[in-house]
Amino acid sequence: MKHEYIRRAYYHETDQMGIIHHSNYVKWMEEARISLLNACGLSYKKLEEEQIISPVLEIHTQYKNMVHFDEEVIITVRILEYDGIRLAFSYEMRKKEDGTICCLGESRHCFLNAQGRVISLKKAKPENDRRFREVLALPD
Repeated sequence: MKHEYIRRAYYHETDQMGIIHHSNYVKWMEEARISLLNACGLSYKKLEEEQIISPVLEIHTQYKNMVHFDEEVIITVRILEYDGIRLAFSYEMRKKEDGTICCLGESRHCFLNAQGRVISLKKAKPENDRRFREVLALPD
């Protein structure tokens, strides 16, 4: 599944060179990821209310081209893997104006309970596991 999220670059995100500071791309990845989960009916807020969190285990970025203040970026986010315990996403950021690739990335996550222990979503929240599998067209 892929999802597109449009993000405008704000002035406070720029550095002394007038370009978007590299740390902001990771924040944009999170925004796009949460937007994708919401679009799938898998609200991160709902997961947290159910005492399930999904921390970042790894994050990778490749910076290709600069983004400047007030430019719009289309962030295409995809779920790469899901096995009930782990979840991975890919990100492609392109300038809306001309399609120039600005940044590529991946992030890997797991599911933890309120005590910070790794859990299987299939066992802990089977309805959420079913929804992930439906969205990704995975077998049960």
